[in-house]
Amino acid sequence: MITITPIIMTGVFASLAENFIAFKQAQGYKYFSETKVLGRFCKFADKYQLDKPMLTKELVSDWISPRDGEAPKSRMHRITCINQFGKYLRQMGYEVYAAPPQSRWHNGDFTPYIFTHDEIEKIFRAANNVRSVEQFRHMHNLLPVLIRLLYGCGLRVSEAVSLLCNDVDLERGILTIREAKSGRNRLIPLSESLTEIMRKYRNDVIPWATDYDFFFMAPDRTILSPNTVYGRFRRIMWDGGIPYRGKGNGPRLHDVRHTFAVHTLQKWVDNGEDLTAMLPVLSAFMGHKSFRATSQYLRLTAEVYPDVVRQVEQTCAHVIPNGEHL
Repeated sequence: MITITPIIMTGVFASLAENFIAFKQAQGYKYFSETKVLGRFCKFADKYQLDKPMLTKELVSDWISPRDGEAPKSRMHRITCINQFGKYLRQMGYEVYAAPPQSRWHNGDFTPYIFTHDEIEKIFRAANNVRSVEQFRHMHNLLPVLIRLLYGCGLRVSEAVSLLCNDVDLERGILTIREAKSGRNRLIPLSESLTEIMRKYRNDVIPWATDYDFFFMAPDRTILSPNTVYGRFRRIMWDGGIPYRGKGNGPRLHDVRHTFAVHTLQKWVDNGEDLTAMLPVLSAFMGHKSFRATSQYLRLTAEVYPDVVRQVEQTCAHVIPNGEHL
């Protein structure tokens, strides 16, 4: 039986970090990945040998500084965590240095990369050939299932790695996505083939898991880091012969979600579905806050599949945004 290795807070901030996490979770936030970040921060702060908890300018500036090879998104996650922790400490009466506003990490002009159906098949084949590694012995079993889930349901990777076993109903083939980006729960139906793939993974790879273990867990039974998945996906693309066009140009792991939306719309067009009636369905399925966010996929679908542009324009031209970033 594998036992859970808890994330241990150390140093002068230990009890405050634990109380802060409990406070956020009591408010309904999951705070899984944030707990890992704060655990690393507590260890990081040890070298400053503080005699009392205080977020000094030197400590905060050092913590938020860029690191070699770190993705901008990962850095912004570190900054967000320390800012939230700082607000909590300030309310508790502790000295806190407020980090200056940081420039936005993302490129507003980025255009999602839409994988072709052939490229998706190449990704699946490459994922099937991932080798087992000693430090993560079930990664080669986990990745093929996780990537198929991202494509088959259009999930955000953060939603997928946050799934508990209790959220995956393999009898009815339904996922429960809890407190996602929109702050709302939603139910996601699984196809029969995907349900069977996930059932086999559950029974063969993690039969010992409890209802409250992560379905896709790290070796220590904590949440699987999205950064780990990002890195593995880059290697899978390489093995599948899909070139990476450079930082800011993709393809990215999140483009699998965009591809799900475009391929779904393409299929509906081919089947003669009324897109104006089906778009709200896709919007709810993907957990978008607004219908506008979903309608932008119409433009992408028309761009990627010119043969369907006439029907898209005839039936949905009035809801296609003009070049707004997804």
